Amino acid sequence: MSLQKKPKTEQIQPSPPLKIVLWPVALDPLLPIFAHTGYVQRDRPIRYLHLHDCLELGLCHHGSGVFMVGQKVLPFRAGDVSVINHTEVHLAQSAPGTDSEWSWVYLDPIRLVTTFDATIADATPFAGVGFGNIFDARTYPEIGRVVQRLIDELTTRASHYATAVRVLTAELMTLLHRLPTTPQEPAEAAFVHDQLAPALQHLAGHFRDPVDVRGLAARCHLSPTHFRRLFLRAIGKTPRAYWLDLRIRMATSLLQATGRSVLEVSQDVGFDSLSSFNRQFLKAIRTTPRAWRRSTRT
Repeated sequence: MSLQKKPKTEQIQPSPPLKIVLWPVALDPLLPIFAHTGYVQRDRPIRYLHLHDCLELGLCHHGSGVFMVGQKVLPFRAGDVSVINHTEVHLAQSAPGTDSEWSWVYLDPIRLVTTFDATIADATPFAGVGFGNIFDARTYPEIGRVVQRLIDELTTRASHYATAVRVLTAELMTLLHRLPTTPQEPAEAAFVHDQLAPALQHLAGHFRDPVDVRGLAARCHLSPTHFRRLFLRAIGKTPRAYWLDLRIRMATSLLQATGRSVLEVSQDVGFDSLSSFNRQFLKAIRTTPRAWRRSTRT
């Protein structure tokens, strides 16, 4: 009698949480704001997240990629503005094989604009699952304009620039507080997002790989069925739909920011065939990749 060997099953090791690094920012007590320009963001994988003790603004001048903010995975491209307050851990990664260029502004709005209106100085609401963090230039042109003017004033330091900086900060905070608000997520919803964080972290760094729901569930210490249910409730999409959406949004960034062919872009974001990429792109964006590239460049 012969005994059949049982097939080996791969053991998925749960992903350890990303390391959190605190990067305090030394701000001038008299004018608590400064700009750091010409920063080049590489395509290095996200291995850790960092946290500042002030409000951070970013302006992407060139390139594209993905921003991880807490449990959120947010693609970015040239012209986008990032707004991240002191409560959210974050890090950016440029698209595969590319660099992106950023300017950063670090500030304490409470000390800058309380002479105007103390109610707009609070940046605490700019966080959480309901806050998008990344604002694209087409939808939010005024936010991009104000951030660019802030950077210009801080780098040129023309006469009366300190006054101009305070006025622009007040204008920006007003714009951000006027954004449509979403109800604060209850403690249960926040806990669900924390549970899903290892899966979201893995998808952010491996969106080019085939989606493995069982593996993602194992990283979160959940059964596949329970994982799917929690993911749909918290994210509003199935794991596969979220994975496809992340691929397509990364593709739109590459189509706009690089001169790569549509075939090369499809391969960069992990599609096995151009026909599959075109089909999924058309389904998500309602136009073809070539037509989308032409429309964004004109």
